[in-house]
Amino acid sequence: MEHYVPKGIEYIMQIKILTYNIQAGIGTTSFGQYLSKIHHQLFDSVAKTHTLNRIAKFISEYDVVCLQEVDLGGRRSGYSNQVDRIAAKSGHSHISMQENRVVGKISRHGNAVLSHMAQDEFSDIKLPGSKPGRGVVISRITASPHPLYIVNVHLSLGQADQMKQVQHIAQCVPEGARVIICGDFNCTSTSKPVLFLEQALNVKCRTQPGDKSYPSWKPRRDFDHILSSVSLASEAAIVQPVLYSDHRPVSLTVTL
Repeated sequence: MEHYVPKGIEYIMQIKILTYNIQAGIGTTSFGQYLSKIHHQLFDSVAKTHTLNRIAKFISEYDVVCLQEVDLGGRRSGYSNQVDRIAAKSGHSHISMQENRVVGKISRHGNAVLSHMAQDEFSDIKLPGSKPGRGVVISRITASPHPLYIVNVHLSLGQADQMKQVQHIAQCVPEGARVIICGDFNCTSTSKPVLFLEQALNVKCRTQPGDKSYPSWKPRRDFDHILSSVSLASEAAIVQPVLYSDHRPVSLTVTL
């Protein structure tokens, strides 16, 4: 997508970004449901379909959506791709997705970037760690005269693995690029992995310690973050009061 801007005219565009760990549509709303809903980790259900439809309706207003913990066609999603099902309802016509872990015929774990704007480049990157199964999607959005790189990540649980992973991510982002990094970091906004990314890529974490997103029913941890290049103007990040997963979504409006 190309835009012509007459000389002397400032190009201004706002993009609404959202990051959301959707927990494969399971919809846990209490710690007890991790056990009482364990069968949802194995089989599809009508309740999951309703949850995915609610998620699709909610995310439809956002220009770029980074999803984590989607099922790309395992038995627990009825052998259908949850990203396709969500996009069909949300109206996002441009999709990049990756598969990171397959558990037999039960589940196919992945991440995805959905957008209303064209994506002209896509990288499916597997992250290092003590256990395989983590990855990052990097998509280039052609939303303005200058490209914008969207990085969607789901980090491991331990800080040692997280540091290896953010170091790898920093090597994969083009030098000097305008970038927005979204995802479930499994660590706080003041943690070493986040601070490393800020310094390595000249980005700023737009979420703060008070922006708690996990668990969704009574948030105690700020695990879901959006970081953006310091050159990009943005409003404050917002944790949305949505209870369709065990994480709450986080949004940010960026001005190009």
